[in-house]
Amino acid sequence: MQQTARKYMARQNRKFTPRQRTNRPLGSPLTSNLPPAQPLAPPVFVDGNWHILPPLSSRLYQKSAIGLMKSDESIQVSTEEILFCHWHRHVPLPSESWFEEAVQSDPDVIAKCILFDTARSGGELLIPAQNIPPKWEVDIPSSTWALRWNREQVFSKVPPVAHVRWAWTTQEIDWMEMVEWTSWVHGQGMMAEFYVIDEEMDVTMYLLSQAQPKGEQTLWPSLTNSMHRSLSLLWERRIPRGAGWYIPDAEDWPWDSIGVEHLSGRHLRHEEGMLLDTYLAGSKLDPSLHLFSDLVNRGVLLRPGFKYGSRWRVYDTPVGVAHAPWLIQPYVNAPQTWEAACLAVRLSEGVHKMWLCAMPYGEGWFYLHMQRWLPGRT
Repeated sequence: MQQTARKYMARQNRKFTPRQRTNRPLGSPLTSNLPPAQPLAPPVFVDGNWHILPPLSSRLYQKSAIGLMKSDESIQVSTEEILFCHWHRHVPLPSESWFEEAVQSDPDVIAKCILFDTARSGGELLIPAQNIPPKWEVDIPSSTWALRWNREQVFSKVPPVAHVRWAWTTQEIDWMEMVEWTSWVHGQGMMAEFYVIDEEMDVTMYLLSQAQPKGEQTLWPSLTNSMHRSLSLLWERRIPRGAGWYIPDAEDWPWDSIGVEHLSGRHLRHEEGMLLDTYLAGSKLDPSLHLFSDLVNRGVLLRPGFKYGSRWRVYDTPVGVAHAPWLIQPYVNAPQTWEAACLAVRLSEGVHKMWLCAMPYGEGWFYLHMQRWLPGRT
């Protein structure tokens, strides 16, 4: 009892302040700026869309990149833009029942209004896809929710820097679709950003990119014929153990990329032994070895990553020279939901490594790097 009390008192004496989470109430501004002396007009419903009328429309459009400018100088605004203006620009809501009706029409507006507010909290300019200025709206994929500009950019003069998507933590992930979208966005010269919102209405932002693991290890083609013969003789002496093999008296093992030295011998995992056997025989590579072979041929060294919840931890130098920069998970074992993916990334970054999901793509492999990201602040 006394020990429990001491632990509680010690915890209470910690010198830190928990991060404050806003609950974004309707009817109350989030800005500290004073409201205008003359109350602003609420948005009006015109031809199936909500509009903010001039002269307020021009100011919101030019200074805050809010809405899509129409010929009558009003701006067409989305639900998330209305709420942002309500919280930060003192714009009244259309009615007391407006948000409830909006949620009934599209339940996702709950997430989108929070995501929009969070993304703009650092001063970055985020514009929903349906309100992109005509000069930038070409080839926007249906999966892109919004485009983002940096805070110092003039959105009407320069192209956006990023495409943005979002998901609830509970949603399942189509990794191939994510790779295709990321590759397409990069092909446009822009960044691919993904925002994840949890059931506490808290948002975590991620940057998706393509990694290219490269290392300094010896490659199979660079081994001499005598090294091949030595490996062949040693491999013939293998002793099965577990899922792999033990090769005794292998002090002169010529290929450091494969196997672990232990007990005066060489221990090869199943994938290592099968790859070596295939190379020695000059036979066709089994499909189950394609990813492992691709990584070995990049000069990296692979070790089990089960302690970190991944298939491999991957080194670009010999083990002991530096820490492994990457944790790689094949797509067949990748997290199925964004909640699980966020956990994998958090664990990886907590041990100062990059988390990669490996997908077959085109004639090779796409290593999708998912990292936590704060636009304009990291």
